[in-house]
Amino acid sequence: MRDTLEGSTISWIKADLHVHSYVSDGEMDPRDIVRLAKRKGLSAISITDHNTFLGSYVALKKGFEEGVVLVPGAEFRTEHGDILVLCGSLPIDSALELKLRNRGLEYIKLSSLLELAARENCVTVAVHPFAVSREGCGRLFELKHLNCVEVYNSSSDTVTNLYTIHTASFKDCKTAGSDAHIPELVGSAYTLVEIKDLNAEEIVEGIRKSRVKPHYDAALDLLKSLGLVKHRVTHSIRVGLGIYGDPWKRAHSYPI
Repeated sequence: MRDTLEGSTISWIKADLHVHSYVSDGEMDPRDIVRLAKRKGLSAISITDHNTFLGSYVALKKGFEEGVVLVPGAEFRTEHGDILVLCGSLPIDSALELKLRNRGLEYIKLSSLLELAARENCVTVAVHPFAVSREGCGRLFELKHLNCVEVYNSSSDTVTNLYTIHTASFKDCKTAGSDAHIPELVGSAYTLVEIKDLNAEEIVEGIRKSRVKPHYDAALDLLKSLGLVKHRVTHSIRVGLGIYGDPWKRAHSYPI
């Protein structure tokens, strides 16, 4: 749903900027995520698989077909924690270079990641920063080199989310994302982005300029999570058993 301001071409659009597909450790086909995003009233989606832009690449054509903007993205594991990179277009050459420079490591060097973001005019988001068991980066989001902080993550617990909201209140750019690995959570939290034109470049620019508002419903998320315990636990066990494969090893085998 787009809310156009009267007398202006500026609109606020709904964007879930943190979703995983089966390219890494999610359950869904990237193209199905786009279809689901449309059904849930999202104008934009970013498929942010671990250490690869392949999920975004696979979903691009479906985004055009469905009228949902696909913001190319990936969630990279750095030595300091997980960081999202969101771009106006697919940074294929830079992504390949990044993987080659960090081959054999268990993480991407933060300095390399920031170089990629600067070169490709992408934005960076510190996600679930205080979720220690999920590789949060802690107070690293305070660095000016990181554009935004994800203050609400539907896949995190309520206490962690509330602490993040309080601690990061000073940061101009604050987002919310579902971090969905299963279909039911897509769009459960999203970011309102102020734009002039509905395209990935404009959405990324809106994020860069902090024209964003995190949107979430903690109480509803809690109720939904209780109802999805079995599905989420089953999915986590399958990931833990390696049924989907190791995300890092799989990412190294992908072209982008």
